Amino acid sequence: MMRINLLPPEILEKRKSEQRLVYVVLVAVLVVIVLAGVFGFANLQLSEKNKQVAALEQDLAERQTQAQTLVVFELNADELARRKAIAETALAARINWSQLYDELSLVMPTDMWVTVIVTDQTAGLQLDGYAVDSATDSPDLGHKSIAKLLVRLADLDQLQDVWLTNAAKTTLAESSAIQFSVTAGVDASMSTSSSAGN
Repeated sequence: MMRINLLPPEILEKRKSEQRLVYVVLVAVLVVIVLAGVFGFANLQLSEKNKQVAALEQDLAERQTQAQTLVVFELNADELARRKAIAETALAARINWSQLYDELSLVMPTDMWVTVIVTDQTAGLQLDGYAVDSATDSPDLGHKSIAKLLVRLADLDQLQDVWLTNAAKTTLAESSAIQFSVTAGVDASMSTSSSAGN
C-alpha cells in the first residue's frame, strides 16, 4: 500500500522538527534527572564523610585533652630520673643493716642465742652469744651449733671473712653453755644491691 502525503514539504519538515524537539527535550529531562540523582548521591556521601570527619576531629580533641593531662608526667620523668640518680649515689655505700639482721635471725640455729651484736660501717659485724652445751652429749653438740652458724654466715652474700674468734665452755643460769664470739666483714656493695632488688 502506498501512502501519499499531500502536505507541503515545509509543514512536513516542521512536524519532523517538532518531533525531534520532543525527543531532545525528553533526553535533556533524562540527563537532568540522572545528573540530579548523581548530585544527590554525591551530596549524601559528602554529608556522611563530613560527619565522620567531625567525629574524628572530636575524638582527636578529646585525645589531645587527655594527652595534655599526661604531659605533667612526661615533664616530671626527667626530674624523677635525676632524683633517683642522686638517691642511688647517696645510698651506694650504705649497708642495709635491717636486711642483714633479718638474714641473721633466719640462719641462727635454734639451740643458740646472741647477746651482743656490734655493727660498724667499716669494722663489720661482731656477734657474742651462747650455745647450749649438754655435758652428756657425745660428741660435743655445742660446738656443732657454732660450726653450723659459721657455715650459714659464710653463705650470706653480705658477709665475708667470717671468723670464730672465741669459743669457751661456761655455765649460764646453772646450765652448761659455750660462750662464743664471731666476727665478719660486711660487703656494702652486696648489701645495697640486694636491698635494691627487694
